[in-house]
Amino acid sequence: MEDRADFADVDRGFVAAFPEKLYSDEGDLLRDARMLDYVADDTPAPDSVNPSLWRQSQLIKREGLYKVVEGLYQVRLSANITIVDAPDGLVVIDFGTDVGLAKAGLELFRRETGNDKPVVAAIYTHTHFDHYGGIKGIVDEADVASGKIPIIAPGTVESFNKHAIGENVITGNAMSRRMAYTFGLLLPHCDCGVVTGGIGSEDDGFRTKFSYIPPTDPITRTGETRTLGGWTFEFLYAPDTEAPEEMHIWIPAIKALTCAENANHTMHNIQTIRGARTRDARNFARYLDETLVRWGEEAEVHYGPHTWPVWGNESVVAFLESQRDLYKYIHDQALRLANQGLTPLEAAEIVELPDALGKKWFNRYYHGGLHHNVRAVFHKELGFWDGDPATIMPLLPEDHARRHVDLIGRDRILQEGRAAIEGGDYRWAVQVLHHLVFADREDTEGKNLQADAYEQLGYQAEVPQYRAIFLTAAQELREGVRTEGGIHTDSLDTILAMPVDLLFDFVGVHVDGAKAADVDIRIDFTFADSGGDWTMWVRNGVLNARPGHAEDAQLTVKGPKGALAGLLLAPGRAAEAVERHGLVTEGDMAVLTALAAVVETFDPHFPIATP
Repeated sequence: MEDRADFADVDRGFVAAFPEKLYSDEGDLLRDARMLDYVADDTPAPDSVNPSLWRQSQLIKREGLYKVVEGLYQVRLSANITIVDAPDGLVVIDFGTDVGLAKAGLELFRRETGNDKPVVAAIYTHTHFDHYGGIKGIVDEADVASGKIPIIAPGTVESFNKHAIGENVITGNAMSRRMAYTFGLLLPHCDCGVVTGGIGSEDDGFRTKFSYIPPTDPITRTGETRTLGGWTFEFLYAPDTEAPEEMHIWIPAIKALTCAENANHTMHNIQTIRGARTRDARNFARYLDETLVRWGEEAEVHYGPHTWPVWGNESVVAFLESQRDLYKYIHDQALRLANQGLTPLEAAEIVELPDALGKKWFNRYYHGGLHHNVRAVFHKELGFWDGDPATIMPLLPEDHARRHVDLIGRDRILQEGRAAIEGGDYRWAVQVLHHLVFADREDTEGKNLQADAYEQLGYQAEVPQYRAIFLTAAQELREGVRTEGGIHTDSLDTILAMPVDLLFDFVGVHVDGAKAADVDIRIDFTFADSGGDWTMWVRNGVLNARPGHAEDAQLTVKGPKGALAGLLLAPGRAAEAVERHGLVTEGDMAVLTALAAVVETFDPHFPIATP
């Protein structure tokens, strides 16, 4: 705690703050900086917050415009927007989550610097929505379509689109609901609730208007360069790391480096708790080491898409070496223990970071957590089964809980839960009381007691996502499922940007297989604006699609992609869609009624802490 170097670095280069309240052009509140006033500077951590997380929150709440080095600025919000002031124009790297916030960030830069150079290029460092969501606040889609502004991104255009859109749409409902838990979107802003997300301030409350423009200029191999705004940009392609498609960027003119989210002022996730594909910890280390080999002797600053920069060659090298070794240590120790026969949970309870890594603030658990990252390595390399025969086909939680309650008795479980809480044994209290909650959803006494235990686990947690999960679980147990708040990642822009095959995959996960087991639905589609004919059929409970038309289609529908997407996702409103969008149909419209009968609408507020 006596190491205060980060507090000097986080304020370095400060130019200007945003107004306390920031509104969109439509008058909607985008962010309110006062929401985090309780995370005060030089105030000791309250009893309800882990001191390490409190320290990180004091740092991460700082926002506004910062000059990193000559020619490089960052607009710091929950995710950073980096502006490269190249000789012939601005190159913008990453765009945050929201159109209005991105627009306000560029306006703040222009107002404070007097810089009116045009934006000449856009760069996505990786496929996560908080780095492309604000693109339309800075870049005009027409300028991209005309070729005036390239959008540079890692991986092929098809691959980037599929990973960026697929992750946020195909499993979007589940991910959005889990994000409400992991990011504390349902919790109050106070020292008993949200105290930042550790890697971002969260003072926008995720009031987000996502946008998306597909990339136009792919980076598919290390060593590729682009001349943008008169400066050379060199890229290191780093797939299957923090995102399925990711890259590092070197700007030799200003000796500035970013490793995207493969290097942060925090341990990152090998497996996100919100839900995404498990990552390769070994690749984190591999590409960080390759970066050190390429540019380690020259780099004078490392700037990231979250948190604050690292200045000075010695510090940059030490930072990247330590982060490299952090991920390699997690990977190697997890698999060492796996090869000794330990299960993921047993390994997670054993692995501890050596002081050389664990006592670096930037390796602490402000986004990822060591406990679940160790388990994630098992999942990546060995799959979902933990190796215990008793867990290959376990009972369902409610059945398991009822049998425990019948065996042990409700009163005995309540007694044990109270004793565990009084003794500070909160993990045991949560587990033993879980049986009461899942055996009888009306057991208010059991739910309230388990909520007490979850709350104390939340107050103790260093990982902000653990904190948010525990505190939101307590909230659900006491108050029931809340329907306000939350976030939806399947925005109109992302649905419209879907490749057609991905659109049909999205519809396919809405099909109730049992209901569709005996139907026979055959529909041809012509996407009038994007070009291309497709045929779709539902048989054996499965929706399939392929390019081209079929001779035996029962119905043919022609129209723009957006209208056809709406028809597919809400076939029960087919007549309205046909009339509103002027869709051209030929054949039996009753087929859409049959489709509507087997297509589900997802509940965005399903329970998590209760049955």
